Amino acid sequence: MRANAGIATDTGLHAGPENLRLDRVQWRAAQAALAPACYVRFHRYLPTAALGAFEIAGHALRVEFCRRHGIDIVRRVSGGGAVYLDPGQLCWTLTLSQLEAGDRSLASWLARLGEGVALGLRAVGLDAVFAAPNDVEVSGRKIASGFLALSDTSLLYHGNLLREIEIDSMMKVLRVPTEKLSPNGVRNARGRFATLSDSGVSVADAVVQDHLLAAWSEQLELKFSRTAKATPDFEADIAAEAMAPESWDEDTDAWQQAFMKTPGGVLHVRVQLNPPGDVLERVEFAGALHLGPGNLLAMLASWLAMTPHAGLDDRFEDFFRTHRCHMLAITPADIRRGLDLALERRAQRRQFSLSGEQVNSLMVYAPHGVAAEGIVRRATVMLVPYCAKPTWCKWRHRDGCPECGGCEVGEAYRLAREHGMRVVTITNFEHLQQTLAGLRDSGTGAYVGMCCRNFFLKREFAFREAGIPALLMDITGANCYELQQEDLAYAGRFQAQAHLDLDVLRRVMARASAAKRAD
Repeated sequence: MRANAGIATDTGLHAGPENLRLDRVQWRAAQAALAPACYVRFHRYLPTAALGAFEIAGHALRVEFCRRHGIDIVRRVSGGGAVYLDPGQLCWTLTLSQLEAGDRSLASWLARLGEGVALGLRAVGLDAVFAAPNDVEVSGRKIASGFLALSDTSLLYHGNLLREIEIDSMMKVLRVPTEKLSPNGVRNARGRFATLSDSGVSVADAVVQDHLLAAWSEQLELKFSRTAKATPDFEADIAAEAMAPESWDEDTDAWQQAFMKTPGGVLHVRVQLNPPGDVLERVEFAGALHLGPGNLLAMLASWLAMTPHAGLDDRFEDFFRTHRCHMLAITPADIRRGLDLALERRAQRRQFSLSGEQVNSLMVYAPHGVAAEGIVRRATVMLVPYCAKPTWCKWRHRDGCPECGGCEVGEAYRLAREHGMRVVTITNFEHLQQTLAGLRDSGTGAYVGMCCRNFFLKREFAFREAGIPALLMDITGANCYELQQEDLAYAGRFQAQAHLDLDVLRRVMARASAAKRAD
């Protein structure tokens, strides 16, 4: 294997930008093979939101909340999703250099090093197990996570262990709850986490560190020695810097945007075409993804820029044929599908007479490649969310609507009735599942509906299980995900009111009417 030198140090508590600077120094040293074969830096954070390498801050974080409360935003070298870090967590940055030819799998390295974390925690009395792809759990509750950056010659493994948890701050900083919080329904977020404190383990950081090092020593076949030195001497003049918050919410009319759920995480894509629409002038990709190298999505975007639409297939395939890539639970086909969803916005904008911002609010679920216009043409059912009904309405938590003229839902019912569609008010998540199952069993060809994009992402499995083409329109106003009230919404007890975009709905339904007349 590689040389058996391992060095460990503890640099203590720092603000996010300083820990980021030390990470970058350590990572560059590993890539240049100037560091020992394995270098572990334990550390802690002042309150910080740490984005994954490929994420956009506006997608993953409540940026304004972070600004108001002095919470630094930084971008990790490693992939995966955003995490909230604070002094109650023990963190580490492990770098490994001089990788052998076979050491190239993101999944295997996450499992190998994560198993080491679990082994170290078992040594302090916890019944800890690794939970793929990147967590460590105790009795089904997450106590630690790991994130990886992988190059041809080296790797970096970030991790955080919960000694304590500040759940209120965590849920206010993170915009969308982690997908694994509730695969089968929204549960109390705090109940999904374990900590050393509530597990009854009272040991010093140094003891935990020693057990982690012992476990990694066994797995990596090396021995660690301690040092007080912060990082290897390599470009140590890299300045500490906070990451400027990013957002895709600006200039939305100029970009065609789309997102999709993949087994490896949520992929976001946005594109700009030339005026005739036959050249892809610019493209950007983002997501809570585990990929390597760290600039993979940026390289792909640059590779595709200024590509004629007619040559896009060949150009896309050439990239993955000529570039070495590491991808966890996401494939080039997934990325291409995300790109196609963004490219389809141009036709949708024309077909439904929408602005750029409006067309980006549409969510298309097309398991058989049905275009949005085709979905609307075939739709026989409209689904509306109960949260868009006024809080004073006695029909808020009931299916149906008297069409009294007092709210937007009544207008949706009227439009559906004019087009011969059956309308269902979805009153809770179980009702959605039952409704979709009934539509599937009755052979419904397609449906239209409304929900927020966070709900669509978190409950994508319900739409996938039904397998029915759907065109969904984003809702605005009070949002259970923004208000951290998903559990109430899941049960049908959310008390704030959301709003339908009636202009978008009217334009979509007008197209449905025109398409059916043409038939």
